[in-house]
Amino acid sequence: MIFFGWGRRPKTADLDPGRTLVRLWAYFHLFWLFRISWPKGYLLATATEAGWAQQPIPDEDGRALDPDGRTDVHWWWRFGLLLPVTLIFVSVVVATMFPEG
Repeated sequence: MIFFGWGRRPKTADLDPGRTLVRLWAYFHLFWLFRISWPKGYLLATATEAGWAQQPIPDEDGRALDPDGRTDVHWWWRFGLLLPVTLIFVSVVVATMFPEG
């Protein structure tokens, strides 16, 4: 959709040949600019003879397997314009509360 959308997206990091860490992110956006994303959990994908087997793992184990944060989402894809708009709003409120005198 052009105006709004939602869904899930994966972000992967190869651990070793035959094993991949998958982190799922859910998102909602308006005009692709006002976006918010949140993590939905980790999967450990293992190559088998029949294809890839995926198994959910706890968040603590997922963070331990990815200490560098390779499966984290960039701040733009996580918050979009919500972060800069919030910072501008807070600075206006602070400037209004404490005017130079």
